[in-house]
Amino acid sequence: MKRLLIAMLLILTMGSKSLAQQMIPKQKGFEISYSVFSGSSEKQKYVLAAGLVSYKRNGNYLFGIGEYSRKYYEYREYDIPIDTFLFNGGYSLYIWGDSMRNVNFNLSVSGLIGYEKINRDQSELYDGSLLNSTGNFVYGTAGKLSLESYLTEHLVFIVNGQLCFLQNSQLGNLHPLIGAGIRYNF
Repeated sequence: MKRLLIAMLLILTMGSKSLAQQMIPKQKGFEISYSVFSGSSEKQKYVLAAGLVSYKRNGNYLFGIGEYSRKYYEYREYDIPIDTFLFNGGYSLYIWGDSMRNVNFNLSVSGLIGYEKINRDQSELYDGSLLNSTGNFVYGTAGKLSLESYLTEHLVFIVNGQLCFLQNSQLGNLHPLIGAGIRYNF
């Protein structure tokens, strides 16, 4: 009877897959995400981002992300496009997760620096009006709350809410975002 039980346990453990360790210090990851500005009108206002993550102790990590965003400013019946290119670098703190760390809440703080291009660098509008500025450097800070869930050993699904504060932006200082993304840890 004992031999049969040991044989069955051996067969079951051979067929089962062991779980990989997650968020190991010095582990790296590549992340892509898509976000929308809250209160987006019928024209989509979005942010595309891609970057690298480097895990530290206790599930915390450093990140560096390049972002491209497209927003529109309404002028009469014409929408003026505003493109922003940003570098977002910062630190994410592990707040809470389940015992296996398959689902995690993180809080991130980061610095932003980049360039904002207005109306594709054309100062004249369709009606002959002139823009005072067609581009300027922007800088600021951001805070993000994210829910990260491991789909596989290496693949992480991310849902986040972010609030950016940008100086010199033509659309105001505060920009709330809601987004989702995928991270591949290698």
